[in-house]
Amino acid sequence: MDAANLLSVDVDTLFEHHSVPEIDIVHKKIQSVVENKREELRLMVGERYRDLLQAADTIVAMKDTSQRLTEQVDSITMKCRNLNDQQLLGFKISEPEDLLRNRNANKQLNNYFSTMLQIKLLTTLPELIWTHIDNDRFYSASELFIFSRHVSTGLQLDATNMLMQHLPVAKKQWEILKPFNMTIKMHVLATLEKEDLNINVATDCLLSLLILEKNSLNSVLKTFLNLRCKTFLNCLSNDKKRSIEERGRVQNIILASLRILNNTIDIIEKCFLENGLLLQRLQEHNDVNSLPIITLVEEADIVHSYLLPEIISNFRVRIETQSLDDTQVRESLEQWIIDIRRIAATQLKQLFDYVSTMSVIKEIKIEANSYKNYFKFDQVVKRLKLTQTLDFFEQKYIPLINQRIHDIIHDNWAKAMQTTFESLEQSLTDINLSSLDIWYENINDLPSSLEVALSDDTKIKKLLMKTKGYDNDIISLCAEFDEKLKSIISEMNVLLEEQATRAEDKLSLIVFLRETSEAQLTHFLSRVKSLHLVPTQRSELLFVARCFAALLELCPNLKTCFCQRGNWRQWVGNVTANSIEHWNRVCMLIEEETFIFWQQIVQGILQESNCEQNLPSSITNENILEEFANWETVEIEQKDESESTIHSTFRIPNQPRISLQTYLFTLVHMLNSNVPQTLPTKVLHYYNVNMLAQILQQYQKILTDNMSSNQNIALQLYFDLKFLQTIFAVTRDDKQLNDQFSALQGTCKSFIDPFDFELFSEPISTNVKRSIARYHCQFGVLTPPFPAHMAPKVSANLQHEKDPNVLCLSSIGSSTAWFPLLPIVTPASAEYSERKSAIVNSEKLNPPCFDSGA
Repeated sequence: MDAANLLSVDVDTLFEHHSVPEIDIVHKKIQSVVENKREELRLMVGERYRDLLQAADTIVAMKDTSQRLTEQVDSITMKCRNLNDQQLLGFKISEPEDLLRNRNANKQLNNYFSTMLQIKLLTTLPELIWTHIDNDRFYSASELFIFSRHVSTGLQLDATNMLMQHLPVAKKQWEILKPFNMTIKMHVLATLEKEDLNINVATDCLLSLLILEKNSLNSVLKTFLNLRCKTFLNCLSNDKKRSIEERGRVQNIILASLRILNNTIDIIEKCFLENGLLLQRLQEHNDVNSLPIITLVEEADIVHSYLLPEIISNFRVRIETQSLDDTQVRESLEQWIIDIRRIAATQLKQLFDYVSTMSVIKEIKIEANSYKNYFKFDQVVKRLKLTQTLDFFEQKYIPLINQRIHDIIHDNWAKAMQTTFESLEQSLTDINLSSLDIWYENINDLPSSLEVALSDDTKIKKLLMKTKGYDNDIISLCAEFDEKLKSIISEMNVLLEEQATRAEDKLSLIVFLRETSEAQLTHFLSRVKSLHLVPTQRSELLFVARCFAALLELCPNLKTCFCQRGNWRQWVGNVTANSIEHWNRVCMLIEEETFIFWQQIVQGILQESNCEQNLPSSITNENILEEFANWETVEIEQKDESESTIHSTFRIPNQPRISLQTYLFTLVHMLNSNVPQTLPTKVLHYYNVNMLAQILQQYQKILTDNMSSNQNIALQLYFDLKFLQTIFAVTRDDKQLNDQFSALQGTCKSFIDPFDFELFSEPISTNVKRSIARYHCQFGVLTPPFPAHMAPKVSANLQHEKDPNVLCLSSIGSSTAWFPLLPIVTPASAEYSERKSAIVNSEKLNPPCFDSGA
């Protein structure tokens, strides 16, 4: 018969159609099915309620036993009454043996009810213990467990009690209660590891450890501190199974870890020190007048408690511990502080790495500083005479916060520099596409409103940017970089405006920003130099040079990183001048690096122009016609001793030789092709020095040639050298170059008759000045500003007209000319001290004749 048919079996039909052995087999199968169902039910309900099911089965069995006992007692009572009635009829008195027998019977009956009541207690206690555990009343649960152990031990040691031999439920019930020792302990340890631990709950847990483990107060204190250390570690540890978002915001985790430390010190102060809550509870429970444990059982479960033996009804837990002195507390606490430092050195540092903004740090500091008003750590340190402070926020969190602030500044600067470098690299790859943007006219180049025209932000003034050579790529690069620096400055303001931050920390933060800015800029310059641009890449070199110059001009927040804002100076004190020195040093560094790129551009242009090839190093009869222009014929009148007039005619050069002009115009063309804008003064000077050095080297070769001994050739070369020296403003400051000019001019003079040179020197000087006035604007970007001694003389009393013309802008209203006036060359007369008169003849078709004997 299968299990399905057993549920629908009819008892009457079963006895009618089956024999007794078959019925017995069916009975066993039914019992097996019932046991299987019970086991399944236990598995479904769980471990916790299995004890209740066993207790329920025991109670059902006890109910049946009690019912039978009650029937037997009733039967005995009826028989006693009948017997008593019979005895009263004869007025007989009971024998002493009967009284003793009745007394023994009553004693056995009381023992029976006492045993049954104790068994009932054992069946009731598991549920009560679980109730106290769920309500975090661990000390009461521990007391009930010890009480159950006391009751069970008494029942098992009662060897004379025959009822216990017939009722093994007491032994089974102890097997159910026995695991509560570990269960309560596990819940106590887990509760002590909670982040938010209440003082009353903590005291209850500590009392439970004292009575369960029979530990000393010092041992319990060490256990408590170890558990709180583990709590701190679990709070900080980066559990790989949970992300930061799942565990909560980083700010909450950091503050929770700080609360754990502060809460631990608070519990130690209020529990373990003199007159602490733990010590008070110990005195209450050890008091003789304290309530017995039986009072923890509900009234409904102890209706006949008077039947319990006194050893059970008056049972109390006694906690015998040694007193805890301050020395033990100090030693345990200092060791705990060492462990906390060790954990914070690694785990807390890793957690702070997740903080990415200064606003989060500000919120952490504000919240942490609010705790100081509640916790008074100085009193504990003074009382225990600790060698270390208990203010963990100042001791461990503030240094990590400052370090994280430095890391945020450094990381943001590094990201800004990385983005700028990547944008620079990308722009260099597209340099050919954007090189012409600067020459395209656009309506957006003009200011759209008066507000834009008067704005301090020069990046929005497109026309001004184009005049400086800054195209859209450079402006975008600088704008992006300046925006990132602006975010760094705004993050700095968040902390500098925070009142809780100390003044020395604010000063340290400002100094770190300056040092980081300088280091990152230096690293950026090194990375740009590592691109290894060659002189032939003049467009790329020019773009990089302009970018460097634009960083200083178009990024005002870059200067703020070195020279503090006005609201910052209340913390920096007298270091403002020092900050300006750092800014000037950075400017000089960037200018030097910019100058290096300009030098490469200049070297590339000079190498391509090839002075040795374009400027002949020798003058022969074959190339004189190509080299020398027509000279100017000068006629002078002189009177001799007899007052008779003597007419003299001579020829002098009036312009540089053709190859020199061609070479200079080639350089102008190449420079305009590569650098349309005016060169910076320092770059122009470097360009001119190197160019003149190459030219002078060629002239040195000419003068060492035998052909240079011709006086006329020497005159032309002397004219060229004076022209170059004057138009390129070679002064005594350029000692080496000036000495070279002086030496070469002296060499030229050595080939000229001294009398003739004295006669030619003043007309030559005049022609040099005229040539400079003629060629100064033609050579354009090659020449420095118009020499002061060559500038046209303007009346100092010249005033503006009512309708001023544009010519006034060249000399009035500014110390620097907006543009030079165009020179007008006309024939002029000059009187010499010897009453010489010079008449400028028209240029002739034939060049002057050069003879070696002149």
